[in-house]
Order: sequence, then C-alpha cells, then structure tokens
Amino acid sequence: MWSAPVLNVVKCNFNSAFDVQCNGSTSGTLCQNTDGIIMEARVVPDWNVADAFMAEALACLQAVIFANELGFRRVVFEGDSLAVIRRVSASFSDYSVISPIVNDIREALKGLESVSFSFFHREGNKSSHSLARDGRGFSLPRFWIEEAALGATSVATLDWEKLNAD
Repeated sequence: MWSAPVLNVVKCNFNSAFDVQCNGSTSGTLCQNTDGIIMEARVVPDWNVADAFMAEALACLQAVIFANELGFRRVVFEGDSLAVIRRVSASFSDYSVISPIVNDIREALKGLESVSFSFFHREGNKSSHSLARDGRGFSLPRFWIEEAALGATSVATLDWEKLNAD
C-alpha cells in the first residue's frame, strides 16, 4: 500500500506500460505530498522501446525530469522495477543495456537537493500503473495539475483512505 512521504518531501511514483506490438511504452508519473494530495501527474509516450526493462528505465527518467521541471527539490521516487531502482541507486557504473538512460537519470538528479529511490511492488504502485496504462491511448504527453486521469485519481484516493484507516 502507498505510504505518505515525510514533511516537505514529494513522492513521485512512476511506472510504464509496454506495448510489444508497436515497440512503444507509456511512462506515468504521479507526484503527491505528505497529505496524499496529488500535486502533478504526467503521461509521456515513448517510441522505439526495445523491451519492458527499457520502458521502466524511461519511466524513471521521465519522473526525475518531471520533478526537476516542477521545481521539487526533496523527492522520493518509487517504482516497481527492482532492477532499475538498483542500477540508479548504485554508486558504481552501470554497463547494462539501459546504461545510457541510467546516466541520463544520474545527470538529471544533480538538480535535486535530496533524493531517494524505493522499490515498491505493483500492488503499492497502483496509481502510477493506472496512469501509464490509461495513457497508452495518448500520442502526445499529457499533464495534470492538482489532479490526474480519472483512474489514477480514484486509486490514489483509495490508497490515502486505506492509509488513514489503519
């Protein structure tokens, strides 16, 4: 289940929806504050994507770029690809097929003050998964301010209610 970030930190959950038929993917990012309020959401289509591994790396990159563009400085990034989280968080050089994307992510992180990456099973990353899945129909990037696409907003609201019920 989703959990709230600490005070003055933004949590950006990211995910991808890979389409093997067209070698494309959609990256979904949903940013929430300590109160669970959706601050921003974004869906970005990517083309010529080799596989789901690369799609998840691109989703991570899109999330970091998005946080930078929005001026967030203290961010927790959560995704459901442990391999991507490990590579981005590692202190050593990455030589995998996604190394160019990992290098772009690391470069984009330089604009942020405080950053952490967390692996979260898809079960706890439902809102960004819903955003990526629902965004597959968009041929251009889409942005939402203080809301998200309907499916992602519903999931985020349910997560917040579950969190506060415990």
